[in-house]
Amino acid sequence: MKKLIIVVLIGIFTFSTIKLFSVSEVKAKRSMMVIAHRGANDKAPEEILPAYSIAVQEKANYIEMDLRETKDNQLVLMHDPTIDRTTNGHGEVSQYSLQEIKKFDAGSWFSPKYKNERIITLEELINHFGSNTNYFIETRQVDNKLKMEKPLVELLNKKGLIKKNKVIIESFSTMSLKKIHDLNNQIPLVQLTLCTSQKDFTTEKINQWKKYAMGIGLNADLVDKSLIDKLHQNHLKVYPFFFNAETEKAEQKRVIKDGADGVFTNHISYTQSLLK
Repeated sequence: MKKLIIVVLIGIFTFSTIKLFSVSEVKAKRSMMVIAHRGANDKAPEEILPAYSIAVQEKANYIEMDLRETKDNQLVLMHDPTIDRTTNGHGEVSQYSLQEIKKFDAGSWFSPKYKNERIITLEELINHFGSNTNYFIETRQVDNKLKMEKPLVELLNKKGLIKKNKVIIESFSTMSLKKIHDLNNQIPLVQLTLCTSQKDFTTEKINQWKKYAMGIGLNADLVDKSLIDKLHQNHLKVYPFFFNAETEKAEQKRVIKDGADGVFTNHISYTQSLLK
């Protein structure tokens, strides 16, 4: 009888351990960030309100956006330095005032359904969603100057998003990130890189990055388990982005398996399916 009880107890313990491991494994997978790159840009024109609305509806962990500055120093959402690709206008964002740039159609290029959609400011986006979503915001230098960092931090403070941990700021500009770190060291920062080889991730660079950044954004082509482990050992999270639209889905599957902390996805639902 004692032997039977011991066998039963061992079985229960083993089952419980397996069950706990499975649950923790699922939680670990779900902790990976689904970052909606320029909103749900596969379903609506990038960087405008409908794209972000769809991304929020699809429960992306973060909505991602690029900042540009208008002639009158307003922070608008636009990836390119010019408005040529995504509006019916021409020229650089910086040559127009906000009132002027609002006149252009930012939706028809994608589909007639989105005719007369307009470029929006970051403040308009935040006013629309408030703290109902999380924001992954890319900054850059303006005419080789650090101009957008102070008004950005002031806006985020005014809206209460920093205190609520609703924002991550990313940039290819180290100077921009360091400026933000000086203004408010409570904002999580991600250093975007254009490294072309794993050899570029030197101990010296990593030590510099982790002085101000909590994570690294990098080309998925460079990502494998060994590099992820190396960055994790240095307390840096890993956020791959994808240059090749044709291979993105396969690459997402690979980098998630290797332990990426989040991906900049152009296919929200697909990315979420990989985490189930």
